[in-house]
Amino acid sequence: MLKEWPLVAFTILGQTAVGLFWFFHLPFLVGGRAPGPGWRVSWLIILGLVAALMALATLASIFHLHHPFRARRALGNLRTSWLSREILFDLTFLALVASVAVMGAFGIPGPGLRWALLAAGGAAGGFFLLSMTELYMLPTVPAWRGVSTPLAFLGTTLVAGAVVTELAVRLVAGPGVFPIDLTLIAAVLIAGEIALTGLSGPGPGRRGVRPAPSLRPPAPPRRVLRRIRPGLLAAGLVFIVIDRASGSNNIMNERGAGPALWLAFVFVLAAEIVGRFLFYGLVPRSGD
Repeated sequence: MLKEWPLVAFTILGQTAVGLFWFFHLPFLVGGRAPGPGWRVSWLIILGLVAALMALATLASIFHLHHPFRARRALGNLRTSWLSREILFDLTFLALVASVAVMGAFGIPGPGLRWALLAAGGAAGGFFLLSMTELYMLPTVPAWRGVSTPLAFLGTTLVAGAVVTELAVRLVAGPGVFPIDLTLIAAVLIAGEIALTGLSGPGPGRRGVRPAPSLRPPAPPRRVLRRIRPGLLAAGLVFIVIDRASGSNNIMNERGAGPALWLAFVFVLAAEIVGRFLFYGLVPRSGD
């Protein structure tokens, strides 16, 4: 397995999990409460999906380590290492999500405790993203040490989170039942990411010659990929607009997630994978 592929999976899956958690719980946390009885089944399914995504992300990250079976040692330097902090907040977020899911599944009383655990989970997800971002603020890699890295990670979290949340809610609860209009939010976020792709995305070759790491494609395909990513995002935006125009997000529509929303999800996911592919293709390595 190429060395960067576990990182591509880890970052995208982890950021999507945090985005899904944030978007689904945002209207409830703003109101100072956990999802009510009418949301119990849907809520448990969403929590299960969040936990599954984060667990898969954690599993993928282990394969990036030189000695995967010694992964527990990565937590041994919390005082100075952002890698150790990233893993800590990853596991903390996963534990909080699992705790809330267990309380909901077994009907354990304590709405105040549930709200506190949800708020703590949202904060843990934020610190997880912060740790992930700080990990790449390396003086030796100027292409990463800039505003483009936090924007890329936050963009994936929000765009993928909004689309996946809308898709999941429609599948488990139906269209038009969520308190906020996620299709509109997703459209705005995708448009913003398209704009940022041209403004802030670090490009191979902008800062000099870079030796090719394992994921760096040859020069012509790389240039093609840099043009493909905004095209994929634009396609996702088009299908989000089509989904809204067709009324698929209307509560009177008996269909769940229509083909337009599924296609929007596929194009957005493909765009994020291409973006991360290019991101890890910027690393210069001695001896390459």
